[in-house]
Amino acid sequence: MKKTTLLAGFLMALLFSCTNSGKENILAGARQTLTESGLQIHLNANPEWQYENLRLYPVTADQSLLQVQAALPAMKTLAEGMETPGFRITERKQFGREQGRWFNALTVQNKSRDTIFLMSGDVVTGGNQDRVIAYDDVIPPGTVKNIEVFCVEAGRGSYYDPAAPEAEKKVAAFRGYYNVASPRVRQAVYSGNQQGVWKAVEQVTVANNAASQTKTYAALDTENDQKARREAYLHFFEGKFADMPDAVGVVAVSGGRVIGADVFGRPELFQRQFRALLHGYATEAAIAGNAATPASAEAVSSAFRQVARMAGSSGSTEQYGKFNWNGHWVHLFKK
Repeated sequence: MKKTTLLAGFLMALLFSCTNSGKENILAGARQTLTESGLQIHLNANPEWQYENLRLYPVTADQSLLQVQAALPAMKTLAEGMETPGFRITERKQFGREQGRWFNALTVQNKSRDTIFLMSGDVVTGGNQDRVIAYDDVIPPGTVKNIEVFCVEAGRGSYYDPAAPEAEKKVAAFRGYYNVASPRVRQAVYSGNQQGVWKAVEQVTVANNAASQTKTYAALDTENDQKARREAYLHFFEGKFADMPDAVGVVAVSGGRVIGADVFGRPELFQRQFRALLHGYATEAAIAGNAATPASAEAVSSAFRQVARMAGSSGSTEQYGKFNWNGHWVHLFKK
């Protein structure tokens, strides 16, 4: 009888140990993170970070990195810049005797007191044709400079308002901002080929039922079921990282693969750019289809490591990029 009691006690203890071990493993999985160069990706299965075919993995910065990056000046995004008096983008102005094909460059004038961040993939509308910014840049106050761009409206080559006064047409200013382009278009921009950009724009707009006479990327704003679906993504993710004051970026997964990774030098810049960035991700996710196999943890971790390592390096790789300004990195990204 005593042996039976001891055996029963041993089995109960073993069961309790196994149960606790299982709970510990579950809790460890819930807290699963990966750290690199002062950045940390959160890999736990939080349902608040996934909507339909788009999963976002938040990236946060530790306090030591935040302190270092605090020396980076506060910046407005291009979307905010376009609404700021004294800041404008126009068709390329001629400086000196330099000649160049007009559609591959624009002129930025910043007479405001704000520092404006331009991100590769930002789309501006108006002028003589809609454009996408080719390279990351920072435009300090009191700056006038030319920037490189690509056309994202193949069917137009004249001022957007034919009835405008000639003086306005001569200035050819851009009227607005239209989000960050989809990852497919951004990849074409990184490749540096205008034909490739036009092809990517056509693929994305046609797939989103947003084909237009001028073949513009901004036709995505056409009211239809696809736009409603994209807006559902935007609504779901709105404010999702507001309670993470150290969040500086995300790794995005859709259709069974990593479609993007963007990390910013300060949490405020990430929060300011997030909605426009999300629009590009949602545009891709809405047409990607549901993959039978989701992106692996290894693929997500690898993308994060490659991007995060840029924070501590002096350059970039073929697949991953880094934009520095005034001795600090501003943007790390997957090309």
